[in-house]
Amino acid sequence: MHSTPLNAIFLIAACALSTGATAQNTYKCGDSYSQAPCPGARVIDATDSRTPAQKKQADLVTGRVARTADAMEKARLQQEKIDSAANASLVPPAQMANASATGTTQAKKKKRKAPDYFTAQAPGEKKKAAKKRTAKKDATKS
Repeated sequence: MHSTPLNAIFLIAACALSTGATAQNTYKCGDSYSQAPCPGARVIDATDSRTPAQKKQADLVTGRVARTADAMEKARLQQEKIDSAANASLVPPAQMANASATGTTQAKKKKRKAPDYFTAQAPGEKKKAAKKRTAKKDATKS
């Protein structure tokens, strides 16, 4: 019974070592790279040519950059929290209550019915329909 886990570990190690992982060729076709060759393709050597020392140095730099980015994010979040607290204290509570009350009444207002047709208007242009109505009223009064 004791040899079963040992046998399993041995078989897993043997399978892992027996699977030869070979790199596939990489082809450059114009401006793109592919695993399948195309007409006029060039074979690219895509192996990592760095020494173990260079790889270790690159990994250290990547880790340092990640830690710096995390520290900067924490500092930004703290600053945003401080700024939002400072801005909240600038607005008097009475105005905040009025702002929240007007927001709820605006949500209760009925929406206007959309017209059956579309009329394009330039920004800042007054509606012509309102002018026509007043002109008609003036004409009926005379």
